[in-house]
Formats: sequence, structure tokens, C-alpha cells
Amino acid sequence: MLFKIAWKNVWRSRGRSLVVIGSIVVGIWALLFGTGFMNGFLVGYMANIINNDISNIQIHNPEFKKDYDVKYYIKDGKEKAAAVRTWQGVRGATTRTIVSGMISSPKKAAGVQIRGIDLTNEAIVTHLDSLVAEGTYFVGINRNPIIIGSKLAENLGVKVRSKVVLTFNDGEGNITAGAFRVVGIVKSSSIPISELYAYTRQSDLTRLLGIGDKVHEIAVVTDPQADEQAIVTKYNTTYPGDQAQTWRETAPELAVMDEMYGSMLYVLMTIIMIALVFGIVNTMLMAVLERFRELGMLMAVGMNKLRVFVMILVETIFLGLVGAPIGLFVGWSTLKYYAINGVDLSKYSEGLESFGYSSILHPYIDNSVYFIVTIGVVVTAVIGALYPAWKAVKLKPVEALHKL
Repeated sequence: MLFKIAWKNVWRSRGRSLVVIGSIVVGIWALLFGTGFMNGFLVGYMANIINNDISNIQIHNPEFKKDYDVKYYIKDGKEKAAAVRTWQGVRGATTRTIVSGMISSPKKAAGVQIRGIDLTNEAIVTHLDSLVAEGTYFVGINRNPIIIGSKLAENLGVKVRSKVVLTFNDGEGNITAGAFRVVGIVKSSSIPISELYAYTRQSDLTRLLGIGDKVHEIAVVTDPQADEQAIVTKYNTTYPGDQAQTWRETAPELAVMDEMYGSMLYVLMTIIMIALVFGIVNTMLMAVLERFRELGMLMAVGMNKLRVFVMILVETIFLGLVGAPIGLFVGWSTLKYYAINGVDLSKYSEGLESFGYSSILHPYIDNSVYFIVTIGVVVTAVIGALYPAWKAVKLKPVEALHKL
């Protein structure tokens, strides 16, 4: 009976109720879209780095990453990579020969990380071939082809088929150099790919280094549901002389960003829910003040204060339960549309790409967020109703009946 009365009371003043429901809808939509927008930046940034650069797992000689000395290679690296490809949960693995050096053109010079890559497996692991915006993926130039990033090409003043010279220390520590011709230019929002990496065929780089077929890095891409840590543990147990690490260890700043996202979600939710609380308090307090005589009469004929308190709470919860599904649907529809079509931020592309972000944003949120938001709305409705309900039970029936 109490619930039936509360439901009827909600629609006695349609305008006021619709204002509260509208504010709940807008609040939920803003929360979902804001969360999806922030998550789109984060997920896009992290996915770009993980999928196109560092991969899910990296394997090195434990001494290599201290100073990137070419003498610290992975023993039998190619054989180990071939073995890892057969493991459950592994989608692909590629080997890289890495050395730091200089790249120079007739106009300028710049420091780079030179990566000798396995062309076929690199395309599987990092999709490097799909990033080629100009030229080809090592097709068309037979002798010493090289691929560089768009920003690096711009800085050097070179284009496809331009000649560049790589200078670095070989396996004996002697300075050596090799002339290469640009076969392709890759475009990526990742700063290292765009500005710092130079890709060569592995055979060309190892020949100049004089180190045979040795490799310094194995990059592994896993299936989406695979347990990365289990694969790392298996590798380190199988090959104790090497060091396998997940992306969280390879790029700890990404792990920090991932953790920050959870905090940002709750901060944003708190801000929006506080705004909703004030709106609900204001509206429900008006409803209580307008119904002083009615509430006083109900208490005068025997309705106890607890039932009055619960009735006001239930009215507010009904408003939340009506507004929440609408807000969730509108938010879900908006996110679905932009997840497919993307938010075009090309006006700000130069600034975004300087920080490693893509100019096309695809908002995204986990399904669990919808559940969290629903619970948050109900809790907010209850909190927002506490003060108006308390005001209602403080009424004295005799005084309420005499109010105009």
C-alpha cells in the first residue's frame, strides 16, 4: 500500500518529477560519456603503445636494458622465439636486433634506436606494415632498405627513396656506418615510432654489426584473454638466463595510468552524484513543504513517522529507478555510436600527437561501469531523500493542519 501511494505521489506533480528525472538522465549520460571519453584517451594511448611497440611481453638478456650494449644478446634467441610461438595463449613472437646510433641526411642528423626486424613476424606482432603511410613495407629497394617515422623524416628533410646514413658501434665496439635508402615512412601517434625508431631488415643490421644472427629482444603478443604473467613465469622458469617481463614492468608508466583510470572514474562519479544530491534535495524538499497539510493529516489519522519517512524515501527511489534506465540507454547509445564512428579531434591533432594521442577518439567503458552507475544512482537518491524525509517526520500534525 505504501509503495502504491508513493508511486502516485511521484506523478501528482509531473513537472517537478520530470525535472528530477531529467537531471538524473543528464547526470548519468554525462558520467558515462565523460568516463568513456577519458577511457578512450587512455585505452587508445595504451593500446597504441602495446600493440604497435612494446607488445604484451618483452624478453631480454638481463644486462641489455642497462645500457643497450650489443654484446648482451639472447642466446639462441630465434630458437626460443620459435618455441614461444607454440605456447598456449601466444598469438605471435618476433625477434629484434637493437642498437643505438645516429641517422643523418644531407640536411640534418638525429639520434635513433635502430631496430633490425624479422619482417614477417614483426607484422604479426606490431602490425608495422599497416602503419606505412608512404612507400612500402620493405618492397622495391633491394639493398639496405629502411623505414622511419613521419616526424623523423620531417626532421631530417627526407622522403621515400632518399638516402640516409646510419652510424653506430659494432659488436667489437668500433664505429661503423652504412648507407640506407628510405623505402617507407610510417605514421603513428606513438612518439617513439614517429620520432625515435629506424627499422631495417635484421640481416642487414647484423651484417654491419658483425654479430651473426644474434638478437637482443623478443616481443610477444598474447591472446586477449591470456594470462600474461603465467606466460612470463613459464618463460623465466624454462629459460632462467633471460628476463621476460609483462608490459606493466616494461613500461611502468602505463601501469600507473591504468590504475589512475579507476580513481578518475570514482572522482567523476562523486562530482556528478553530489550535483544530483543537491538537485534531489531541493526538489524533494519543495515537495515536502507543499504537502505539509497532507502529511500532517496522514500523521493525525494514524500514520506513524517511520512510514512517512519511508514513503518519502520510496518516492525518491522511484524517481531514480525511472531516470536511471533512460540515462543508461541514452549514455550507452551515445557511446555505441562514437565507439564505431569515433570523435574527430583533428583540429587538435598536432597537439594531441605531440603527447602520443590519436586525433580520432573512440570512447569506451567496461560493462561493469553500468552496474556501478546504477548502484550509485540509487544510493544518491536515498542520500538526497534523507533530509526532506527527516523534515517530514519532524512535522507536528496540529501545526501542519493549520498551515495555509
